[in-house]
Amino acid sequence: MNVLDVLNKMETGALAAVVIILSLIQISPLKLNPWDKFFSWLGKELNGAAIDQLEKQVSQLWINDHRLNILTFARECRSEIGHSPEEWAHCLNLCEEYEKYCDVNEVTNGVVRENTKYLRDLYQKLAREHKI
Repeated sequence: MNVLDVLNKMETGALAAVVIILSLIQISPLKLNPWDKFFSWLGKELNGAAIDQLEKQVSQLWINDHRLNILTFARECRSEIGHSPEEWAHCLNLCEEYEKYCDVNEVTNGVVRENTKYLRDLYQKLAREHKI
């Protein structure tokens, strides 16, 4: 039974009484706010599927952005393009975030993992040689 079924079964007087009582509670100094709760619940019911789909899309964009940045940085390093210490720190943080995501969500991506390993090894080498 959804909200519309309940409203259809209520008599007009009973519905008006509920609306008046909820309105009085809403404007009273008590912090109950029934209308806020009701409209919040209604919004979640009406937009739940859209919100879930949006969250999936944002998550996928986050994943793809991390992959692309890691792969691009590794390609630039192989092409001997120099990077600042800040760029290295940013890329290594991306690698760590991506690996944590893969571990938590049981995602495998051998290409990115190998590039991450390459970047860490290269960073160690450059740091030892004082080039970073």
